[in-house]
Amino acid sequence: MAGQTGCGNVWRMVGCAWLVLLLAGCVSHETYREERIARAARHFENVRDRELPDGAVLTLVDCIELALLRNVDLEVSRLEEQIARERVTAEVLGMLPDLEVSDNWYMRSNRPGSSSRSITYGGATYSYSQSAEKYENNFRVEMALSVIDFGLAYLNASQASDRALIEKERLRRAEQNLRMEVVRCFFKVAATQDAVEITEALLARCRNVETLIDGMLEKRQVSPLLLYDEYERFIRLQQRLSEYRRNYEDGCIELRALLGMAPNSQIKLDTSALHREPDFPLPEVELLERVALLERPELLSMDMQSHVALTETRRALLMMFPNVRIFADFNKSSNIFLYKASWMELGVRAAYNLLKLPQQVAQYRALAGEYRSMDARTLALTIGVMSQVRIAHANLLEVREKYELDDRVFRVYSRHLDEAEQHYQSGSTLTQLELDRLRLEAAETEIQRTISLGRCLVGYYQLMNAAGVSSLEPEVLRERTTEFDSLVDPGKINDDSASTPVDTEKKQ
Repeated sequence: MAGQTGCGNVWRMVGCAWLVLLLAGCVSHETYREERIARAARHFENVRDRELPDGAVLTLVDCIELALLRNVDLEVSRLEEQIARERVTAEVLGMLPDLEVSDNWYMRSNRPGSSSRSITYGGATYSYSQSAEKYENNFRVEMALSVIDFGLAYLNASQASDRALIEKERLRRAEQNLRMEVVRCFFKVAATQDAVEITEALLARCRNVETLIDGMLEKRQVSPLLLYDEYERFIRLQQRLSEYRRNYEDGCIELRALLGMAPNSQIKLDTSALHREPDFPLPEVELLERVALLERPELLSMDMQSHVALTETRRALLMMFPNVRIFADFNKSSNIFLYKASWMELGVRAAYNLLKLPQQVAQYRALAGEYRSMDARTLALTIGVMSQVRIAHANLLEVREKYELDDRVFRVYSRHLDEAEQHYQSGSTLTQLELDRLRLEAAETEIQRTISLGRCLVGYYQLMNAAGVSSLEPEVLRERTTEFDSLVDPGKINDDSASTPVDTEKKQ
């Protein structure tokens, strides 16, 4: 009866399992639609709750900190890095031996019985006899350890550890790229924010220009062509104001998306960095190249991927050996006809599939070739990183020179405007229209100077991103390359790798 009850429970469990599988596979389009609606509403509320405090004015440091804390893409990278660490634990646990516990019930429709026949004399040796019960229960605990499986599990754990480190380096590079994107958007928004304020203030001061031009046209005091030219200047200024506002709104939306907030144009930035003279040393490009080869996460990740490929070749080599399996088990049976109802077993099994050996040899050769190709890939990436450093360095020199020219022009126009306003107040022959034109030109040069300064600062951060560092202080960079320089031929290292200002670099 116990056997019948156990068998019935087994059939019930099998039936429930099939029912669950059938129900799990039946998902209609409407079900997905309802889930999408519910998920969209939840995510919409989540995004709408991501807002800044009223009246908050963000600096560049504030924006970078908010992005590192709340950027959704970076959060996904962090989750992937955590998943990679969990996989290391899973692969390490895979080195444990197999431990299987089974409890089986057997039932047949009639009584088991058998007889035997003599080989020498023929005929039956004895009548039919029973050596097993109609209902039988066998309990077994078996522990086994496969040498090949243990070795594969060890190599899998090593690869999982390398992949976790690769994900960590990818996360570090994602943080660097996010900082760079935040810097780019910050100065884009800050420059256009200043441009909008400068343009609006200028238009407010020159709001009577149309009336002034109309009056001069009626009195025929000035050539109509000259007046129309001046009027066109202010029309173009109004058009540029619309463009500045549009660029400002687009930049705000992009910046808020990087900060993990609701995409709108409600953000206010501290633009004081665009009103200070940039003063930063610029190390030699050779020093930056060496630092980049040590600090760029992509190169370190490539080294880790090379080790993963090497471990894969060891896996293929391990599969060429015979599989040895050591096992020990405990058995207990409810069969009353057995002389011993419980017993233990200990043994070793060895197996070798000879026909699989050619395939495994070919696979090993392919993996070994892939491992050797990793060095060429790393060399190609090294050249790419050094090229990025060179390009970023040259770009910074160019935008710095462009800013210096725009700053010089702005200072000239500002001085000229101050003198013109003093002459106008003292009652000189300078007209209001001429003064407004000077204000317009000075405002244009100020806007261009602000945009150039923003590009200069972005270029500086871009050079840091290309080198893979958070600071371009020469002393810090030289400390990081001490061990590297000791392994390289001194003749291939520029002795003038100490830091020099931008002006010295341009003279060279």
